[in-house]
Amino acid sequence: MSASEKTLLTVDVAIIGGGMAGACLALLLAKHCPQLEVALLEQRPLPQADAALDLPSFDTRATAISAGSLKVFRDLGLWSMLKEYAAPIRQVHVSDRGHSLGAGLSAERESEAAFEDMLGAVIENAALGPLLYRALATTDTCVLAPARVTGVKMHQGGAELSWRGTEHDAGSTAEQTLNTRLLVVADGVNSPLCQQLGIATDEEAYHQHALVTTVELQRDHRGVAYERFTDNGPMALLPLPRRDGSHRAALVWTCASDEAEAIAGLPEAAFIDRLQKVFGWRAGRILRSGSVQHYPLKLSLAREQVRRGLVLVGNCAHFLHPVAGQGFNLTLRDCETLARTIARHGGSSAQTAPGELDLLQTYWRERQHDQQLTIGFSDRIPPLFAARNLFAAGLRQAGLLGLALAPPLRGAFARQAAGLAV
Repeated sequence: MSASEKTLLTVDVAIIGGGMAGACLALLLAKHCPQLEVALLEQRPLPQADAALDLPSFDTRATAISAGSLKVFRDLGLWSMLKEYAAPIRQVHVSDRGHSLGAGLSAERESEAAFEDMLGAVIENAALGPLLYRALATTDTCVLAPARVTGVKMHQGGAELSWRGTEHDAGSTAEQTLNTRLLVVADGVNSPLCQQLGIATDEEAYHQHALVTTVELQRDHRGVAYERFTDNGPMALLPLPRRDGSHRAALVWTCASDEAEAIAGLPEAAFIDRLQKVFGWRAGRILRSGSVQHYPLKLSLAREQVRRGLVLVGNCAHFLHPVAGQGFNLTLRDCETLARTIARHGGSSAQTAPGELDLLQTYWRERQHDQQLTIGFSDRIPPLFAARNLFAAGLRQAGLLGLALAPPLRGAFARQAAGLAV
């Protein structure tokens, strides 16, 4: 609903940010804590239910959803809808440019890390967004949009938010107040709200950009996802559903920051020619590409993820290198644990309030190990494969050989990639 249709004075949980993290958390709270009043505030207006969503999270990019995350969507009752728009990942092929050796994972061999004979699935964000909001419309979640938060005051019982609709909203733009027992910040990397609350972040620039586009392949990808490591950074080619008879894949190509704009600005034929030379022919001939977007890569970690009455989720809590597609899947595990923790300890007004510090510290303790493991996994692989010295080259080749030949190592890698190594 629009901000002008309903205004809540007090809620149990207020989520700031209506991207994938915020929308998924709202759905998980509706499932596990249905008695709580939840408000989701998004600063941009929402279109009609059957239209594409014009939100930063729901752009032309695609998301690799791990087997563990697919199980979460199944438990939410969303998998039957989601699978119509998703391409299954049945195999993952990892290779190092300049060497013939490669390693493969398959759902058939790694059945413990699979979901319905898949290691995961890929869905375009522009399709995932409407699915999430269609599901939210069936819950009691109050979606306020457009709703721009103009101020926040933390107090003993939670937080007081000041917000208003935008000038383009059909309703009043007068500033309004919302009180909440738990404030969830999910407004993305470089979060303005975190800055206002004095939450510092530690950042490490990778001095790389990610080029993102959709490509058309000459042959069927057969559900194979490719991870290709080059001297300048990793490349991922992820299967997408066929459209109008075309075999499609989502490309994430990391390159040096000073090269990104030039590569992204190449004419289509020149871009494809360069891509083919760098990626190789494992996926066959690349025929076409869509518009190319690029954005800088960095590791960004909030120094605090919980305070009394406050929790951070999504990219404002941790923003990772996209090398292994771990960012969203880590966020979804955070959101599920938060919802389940609140259900156990703060799921009704008669129990502990959802913003109590003990409850949120319990949540944080449960998530620390997985976050450390996943962030380390995503942070250390790109430098190893980008290194050009002989020792590093030998080490990564030994690792690929181990993945290819050693079932325990391969299984551990598969469980990590599937979001099950916790």
